[in-house]
Amino acid sequence: MNVETVVLADSCYGACDLADVKAKQLGCDVLVHYGHADMGLPTCLPTIYVEARMLVDPLRAVKRVLPNLNFKRVGLITTVQYIAHLQEVAKLLRSRGIKTFIGRPGPRAKYSGQLLGCDFGCARSIATRVDGFLYIGTGEFHPLGATLATGKQVLAINPISGGFKAFVPNVDAFLRRRKAMIARAAAAKRFGIIVSTKPGQARFKLAARLVRDLRRAGKVAHVLAVDEVRPEELGDFRLDGFICVACPRMPIDDAERFERPVLTPFEARVMLGKAKFAPYQMDEAGKGDF
Repeated sequence: MNVETVVLADSCYGACDLADVKAKQLGCDVLVHYGHADMGLPTCLPTIYVEARMLVDPLRAVKRVLPNLNFKRVGLITTVQYIAHLQEVAKLLRSRGIKTFIGRPGPRAKYSGQLLGCDFGCARSIATRVDGFLYIGTGEFHPLGATLATGKQVLAINPISGGFKAFVPNVDAFLRRRKAMIARAAAAKRFGIIVSTKPGQARFKLAARLVRDLRRAGKVAHVLAVDEVRPEELGDFRLDGFICVACPRMPIDDAERFERPVLTPFEARVMLGKAKFAPYQMDEAGKGDF
């Protein structure tokens, strides 16, 4: 078969960040998206998802952590890279007398037990049935989000390093940082509402609601549409603060890159007196946002 390929060498942050429009502009007939699972976004040309799978078996790390697991009923959560191992881990836990649950996928996830940075639905669906969660994967954003979304402890196991970390519902240090960020933003007058043109992050309806609420509160608000959020470029605008309705991870993981305060949509509502800070809510994409 005579097939010509073009490698799109731009950044790619997830299944929300499809390059179908660019592929079509280049005359391609099909887009092959590597690494992530289909989240159901419409595309302008056929798209094949090749999901990445980690070759590291997490069972060894799980066995090492079992003495520290105090849950009698545990929920299993992970990212798509480790999703194929969940049933093995569940079998191991059940053999040790631990009741194990895997929640149904949320609105943007494809698999049961799969977390996304903008969808913690699988954890929330079983939160009332478990004492806590076991997260298989790397990084802290997903287990932190599951803790805040469910109010349950999450024991995060890193299959690569073999280490683990417990996340408890109060997560005091995180909440203090976010409360301080809201306090900084409250003094601001001019806001930029950051919207990404990436198809799974283009929450223009949500941005419009925030602009309306900010202006009613006497603030100046402008929508800034970008493909990739870079503090260096946004710093050129004479703004006092930002509210991000693009990737939910950006205000949390990248806040230190910005000189000015960056809020999530929930935090903006807290700042405006439209919501209470507790219980804290992670930013999850909803159908009414687009």
